[in-house]
Amino acid sequence: MIRCQQLRFAYAGDAFELRIEAFAVAAGEAVALVGPSGCGKTTLMNLISALLVPASGSVVVDGVEVSRFPLAARQQFRLGTIGLVPQSFELLDYLTIRENILLPFRLGAGAGVDGRSRARCEELADKAGIATHLERYPEQLSQGERQRAALCRGLVTAAPLILADEPTGNLDPENQDRIVSLLLEEARGIGATVVMITHDPVLLPRFDRVVDVLALRKGGRG
Repeated sequence: MIRCQQLRFAYAGDAFELRIEAFAVAAGEAVALVGPSGCGKTTLMNLISALLVPASGSVVVDGVEVSRFPLAARQQFRLGTIGLVPQSFELLDYLTIRENILLPFRLGAGAGVDGRSRARCEELADKAGIATHLERYPEQLSQGERQRAALCRGLVTAAPLILADEPTGNLDPENQDRIVSLLLEEARGIGATVVMITHDPVLLPRFDRVVDVLALRKGGRG
């Protein structure tokens, strides 16, 4: 599902540089990315999702070298192939939680908002424990509830690849388990690949493989 080779990326005006010789994830695999803060976990995930473009090297997702696409094509590929759960939630304040969850369909994923997508939204919200909040706005929810809404948005299109950046960071232990279970069970149900960033060692046994990004940068393979 994912194959990165000879990756190099640097932020303008910043001393940070990410160099990774090789990183691959098989279709249907659930992988946890770990490593100290600032080691490049989120940067690697953003390169995989084509939110960032490498200075050199290649990023192949689902057989497509997405890193070579122009901006508009990368956006459309992302909508159709990747379910994103960003660390900062990125919920739109002027949309209800229901509208935020359904946003990928409005932006062009699948056939648009219809009865099926609405039913999927309600099913996920119920499993995530936010079904009673669908008509509320993000500012009316707690940090943990907004995080769960962002997870539902990432899962709603049943994309073949799910990328989640610390989706349990603002949750208590009970809800951490609930959300990781939802993420992995939904992925297994559709045969999706999962790559999730986490700092919580308790969650690591739930994954097929754990990859240390700092070790990757030192020349290891993942």
